[in-house]
Amino acid sequence: MKDAFGLLNAIEATNVLDAATGRGDFITILKQNLKSWVQIIGVDISEKSIDLAQKRFPENDVEIYRMDLEALDLEDASFDLVTLSNSLHHLEHPDKIFAELLRVLKPGGRLLVNEMYRDGEQSEAQKTHILMHHWHAAIDQRNGIHHRETLSREEIQAIFGKLKLRRVEVKDYYIPTDNPKDARQCDSLKHNCLQTLKRLENQEDAEDLINEGKKLLERIDKVGCASCSSLLLTGIKPTPKKQ
Repeated sequence: MKDAFGLLNAIEATNVLDAATGRGDFITILKQNLKSWVQIIGVDISEKSIDLAQKRFPENDVEIYRMDLEALDLEDASFDLVTLSNSLHHLEHPDKIFAELLRVLKPGGRLLVNEMYRDGEQSEAQKTHILMHHWHAAIDQRNGIHHRETLSREEIQAIFGKLKLRRVEVKDYYIPTDNPKDARQCDSLKHNCLQTLKRLENQEDAEDLINEGKKLLERIDKVGCASCSSLLLTGIKPTPKKQ
């Protein structure tokens, strides 16, 4: 399946929470694809990301807050839809965080996880994206920041399966690319790589990571780049049984 966001077209959610929202990329997808919604709240621990997201969404129906995902300052059962996009690999304590996400989700509400994966049939251009992410993960880990490499499909599904949700749906998709060597498409990736290399040059014993970054730049020129395949998983929070 090339595109799974059509699944969102059937979802009606008055109150939506986008956890680990970053700059708010997934909020834009939600706004464009949800059948209906009234209020979207994005939360993230990064001050820099929150500042960028707040500037990106000045409208009143989108609110952005800085919060620790392990201790959300939000009321129980207050959201119809809770989402987590491309952040599973950043979670140091996923059990604690999912417990919080399910706490604020209404019974009968929907949890949605969107996460890229590393295995399966990936083109060489898609493998560039995976290798780039692995490189950034290694840099973060070196600097004491929890950041796992791209997860496998099995790992993602195992984490989601532990949540014991009802009516689970799994969509496998990728974003097609007509020309993986298109300069406009790869420029941002190359710029990101060059900026990271500059920072590494000021760090001690970073020669291996610098060489890896240079090889990635060569790879982008040789095979291009494309977003790797992803899983979109959804499930319904069970309603408590009547006593």
